[in-house]
Amino acid sequence: MAETHVSSDDEGPVEEMVTGAVSAGTFLVGFGLMFAGVQFFWVAFVIGFAGILPMALGLVKYKQRQSEHSTGTDETGEALEALRQRYARGELTDEEFDHRVERLLETESVPDAKKYAERIEVGTERDVETRRNERELELERE
Repeated sequence: MAETHVSSDDEGPVEEMVTGAVSAGTFLVGFGLMFAGVQFFWVAFVIGFAGILPMALGLVKYKQRQSEHSTGTDETGEALEALRQRYARGELTDEEFDHRVERLLETESVPDAKKYAERIEVGTERDVETRRNERELELERE
């Protein structure tokens, strides 16, 4: 029978690292207290897994959301506002404005921007190759 690994889509490498570190610390303290002969060693497990672990994961997720909102949304909003102002001043036509807004929204994050750049690069290479083939055909016809 095949073993399957079930993981949450929301968990990234940082959450996994924090979970591992807090779990290791909890086990270390709990078993250390047990081997030291402390009668209430089990309290370390309760505090570690029911208190510290959820707080640490909550803090990590809070920081990640805060950094996502502070970088992506502000820059996109500023860029959209700049496009609107240029459009209002008449510096951009309707088509240019629509094209630039679409491109901006397609490249909101760094991975999106890389995909867009690759698409443009591949499109440019295809255009160059198509032109080269057309020239060769014209030369052959002459």
